[in-house]
Amino acid sequence: MIGKHYVVTGGTSGLGLEIVKALLSHGAKVTLIIRDIEKYQSLSLNKYKGHIQRICCDLEQQNDIIALASQWSETIDGIIYSSGLGYFKSIAAHSNKEMIETYAVNLLGFHLLFYGLAPYLVNGASIVAISSQAAFVTQAHAAHYSASKAALNASLNALRIESPELHIMVVNAGPIRTPFHKKADPTMTYATKYSRLMIEPEQLAHRVIKGIIRKEQEINQPTWMHQLLKIYQLAPRTFERIFAPLFKNKM
Repeated sequence: MIGKHYVVTGGTSGLGLEIVKALLSHGAKVTLIIRDIEKYQSLSLNKYKGHIQRICCDLEQQNDIIALASQWSETIDGIIYSSGLGYFKSIAAHSNKEMIETYAVNLLGFHLLFYGLAPYLVNGASIVAISSQAAFVTQAHAAHYSASKAALNASLNALRIESPELHIMVVNAGPIRTPFHKKADPTMTYATKYSRLMIEPEQLAHRVIKGIIRKEQEINQPTWMHQLLKIYQLAPRTFERIFAPLFKNKM
């Protein structure tokens, strides 16, 4: 990865930040797409000066992404889309803003950014998106989040077929110990209840870097959760009826 150039979103906290640190430690150059300048300036990345730069862009705003792409000039060895959010509440309880924000960040932002930067991708460039195990399961009080991730996965699978010259990798993760949960559920009930199952972001970040180097197509963590969800998909409605409480754990 020495000297290669990666564009990273969602890189000022949580898993995204750990991925940025891992990339820099491997000698890569990183361009961070950020919305909050103050948050970026608070990061302890001074020792990587010269290897990291930032560009301000709100991924909820189509015009921001178009403007970013129109001013781009550097070649890109990879895009890592780590931005994501969700609200743990019923479909009826979502406000219009929350619903639109979920799809704008989790799905549309990825597509607009990829479309805008595609001309600058080198042959074999890695396109990595952080998705979720939620894409494979029905969950009450997380419908829009799950739907946005399922759509993201479907898009990446199609892109893998349409653009064989690129390396496409999706990372389906279970709950990660990141600030995501504070916005998803301000009470932190879910995060507290399932704290012992949380994936450590640093550990997953290094797994993502290995996946990029090895040109893997899919990472599913934790493995045991993904295997259980494969069994669930054999008869989903039956499992939902018999084990109903398991599908309401975000209430």
